[in-house]
Amino acid sequence: MTPVEQEVLMALTSGIQSEIASYVFYLEAAKKSEAKNFKEVLEKLAYEEKDHYHILEGQYDSLVRSEKWISTSDILKQEGLPEINEEMSAEHQDIIDEVASAKSLADILVIAFRLEEEAYTLFAGAVDKVKSDEGKKIFQQLAKFEQGHMDLIADMQKKLV
Repeated sequence: MTPVEQEVLMALTSGIQSEIASYVFYLEAAKKSEAKNFKEVLEKLAYEEKDHYHILEGQYDSLVRSEKWISTSDILKQEGLPEINEEMSAEHQDIIDEVASAKSLADILVIAFRLEEEAYTLFAGAVDKVKSDEGKKIFQQLAKFEQGHMDLIADMQKKLV
């Protein structure tokens, strides 16, 4: 087996932190949203970010233990996946404060788009750093998820106008 490149583990770690921050953000934003349809979308995005967190955690764990990439579906089938707890959420107090200071849903969506764009850039950039086809596929898939979130948020922004 070939040792896992540190750059890959660093990209996964950055992704994990990004997904936790987005999860915390969307939950806080959903609490603030009074429009039921927007609240539901924000909650849906939160739980998708949680799934992305599980994917990244599972990949990191597998690479450290066995130096192998595993499929996304296999990760999401695993029981006992780590939860995002209060301590993790507290590390992202700046995101919570940003939501609290947002004056409108439009402001929240600007922040949401920025977070998704940052995650997309992270994952798309990681594709070039990974040597294995499996790793490239995982990061491409994650970038695609984030692009989908950016598209959804852009649609929400249009509906506000």
